[in-house]
Amino acid sequence: MSVQACSLCFREGSPQQLMRCSRCKNSVYCSSICQSTDWPTHKSRCSPTAQPTPSLRRAPPPYAVTGVTIACNAERAQGAPALQTTIVQPSHPIYLCGLPSPISQSFGFPLLIYRHMTDDPTRMIRHPSLDNQMAMHLLCQPSTGSPDSKWKRAGCMGTVTVIRQDGQPLTCEALETTLMYVDHVLDLLRDGVSPWHQLNPVSFQAFCQRYKDERVKSGYGYFDMMRVPL
Repeated sequence: MSVQACSLCFREGSPQQLMRCSRCKNSVYCSSICQSTDWPTHKSRCSPTAQPTPSLRRAPPPYAVTGVTIACNAERAQGAPALQTTIVQPSHPIYLCGLPSPISQSFGFPLLIYRHMTDDPTRMIRHPSLDNQMAMHLLCQPSTGSPDSKWKRAGCMGTVTVIRQDGQPLTCEALETTLMYVDHVLDLLRDGVSPWHQLNPVSFQAFCQRYKDERVKSGYGYFDMMRVPL
């Protein structure tokens, strides 16, 4: 049976389970909520003759990009920083095996996440040292506030590398800001408040500017170099 993925949150399903855009016939969605959330972005390329948009996961840029490594508990205990910039070459497996971040995609800042470990998370022996809460949050679904079932098991994520899907450089400051926004959205879900009014690029970029200003005011001068909008 063929499997496709929602154009917004990347949740997989059969053609019978997913809704297809009635106008362009290319984009598919797992729910009417995902379809309406994606419309501000999708409408600029939606037409009856539109062709499917190529995925960056299958076509890496012909140049190295700056990404960020998120260290797991074990590496942080050994002195590794929580976030550290890294150079990602076009041949990096992130472009073939990277996991799209459903929640960052929902507010217009699509990221790819690559686990350094290759073990199957549903079968591997878990250990608290392999926990990586920040990476787990990036894999949460915007509709539920939780990651898919195979990522809910603690102690299986390990260290990850994160890049932007648009090929632009990702800085530690930009990823920290994104993680703080994800935490904000998840807090709304935990409190029983719908976050859908926050899941758009305008709200996200406004948060980025506020967070940058707060960090600079608190003495973190390196945030002054972060360009907004991201």
